[in-house]
Amino acid sequence: MAVATLTPKTVNYEGVEAYSDTADYTAATAADGFQFVNDGKTIVNIINADDGELTATVDNPQPCDFGGTAVHDVEIAIPAADDYLVGPFPKHRFNDENGKVTIRLTANSDVTDISACAYKLE
Repeated sequence: MAVATLTPKTVNYEGVEAYSDTADYTAATAADGFQFVNDGKTIVNIINADDGELTATVDNPQPCDFGGTAVHDVEIAIPAADDYLVGPFPKHRFNDENGKVTIRLTANSDVTDISACAYKLE
């Protein structure tokens, strides 16, 4: 799997420019997902500029904390021409062995219309 790495922007009381600052968004282009270093206080804005629905699947490599030992990935359906904020992602559930969260993408068409930006709450 080829994933694009997101570098989270820090958000604090002073605020941070968000949606209109498209230079901070990483396009999916040839990648089929995103990953980022997760501190447990990071959220991701995923923009689906395509004309088809997008499924963003957050990998859950750790046993689910809702009981049992099963691993439950989280699927988010993002409608065409829409954007969603997802997260935060508790480290004990979503971090892989490298401390990263991976979000895989499944689009009904080209993923080049998908982009994302991560925001780390300070």
